[in-house]
Amino acid sequence: MELSYWQSRWQNDKTGWHMDVIYPLLKQYWKHLELPEGATVLVPLCGKSKDLHWLADHNFHVIGVDVSPKALKTVMNKRPDNFTKSTSHGLTRYRSKAMELWEGDFLKLPPMEIPPLHAIYDKAALIALPPDKRKPYAEKVLELCSSTTQIFLQTFEYEQSEMNGPPFSVPQKEVNELFGRHFEIDVLHEQSKFEELQGFHKRGLSSYLLEKVYLLRPA
Repeated sequence: MELSYWQSRWQNDKTGWHMDVIYPLLKQYWKHLELPEGATVLVPLCGKSKDLHWLADHNFHVIGVDVSPKALKTVMNKRPDNFTKSTSHGLTRYRSKAMELWEGDFLKLPPMEIPPLHAIYDKAALIALPPDKRKPYAEKVLELCSSTTQIFLQTFEYEQSEMNGPPFSVPQKEVNELFGRHFEIDVLHEQSKFEELQGFHKRGLSSYLLEKVYLLRPA
């Protein structure tokens, strides 16, 4: 699953994963991070998520990264502030007072250009990736973390043989394998979504579907 796959999906408006509302569990659980006002929050694979606006409107400095210029343009068009455009390390960078958006491959995001991160908000980023892409993604996340960075992570768990991703099933064991050496991992929320997400049934899902939200604190 290459970058061209996601670029094509965005270009052809095949973005069924996009939530047209602010993620309810963000509003419910973000307070557990106890971040100071003005804290810097990185949002990998951000798309045009309205969560970016919620974070910025709550006085966080938001850094979003996505491969789709169309998605990022949508984000910028909904902001009251002006963005300046530049390039760095092969990526395009848009900056305003409250928000910074990077267009390109998340794995190529230059750490030296990113300020110290208070938090990383992973909503449907890790689960968008097939198994062979998840370790490189996690390694990049770890590269960008400081000694105090926390991670807010959302996942799905289901029987992978029943349905092709994305979203992919990422069990808690794998979360521990990817991040457990560096973080204390707590489950903030666990809920069955099997009845709610009926569209997955048409794709073959027949047994269970769990949504989990984790808070990762530096060990």
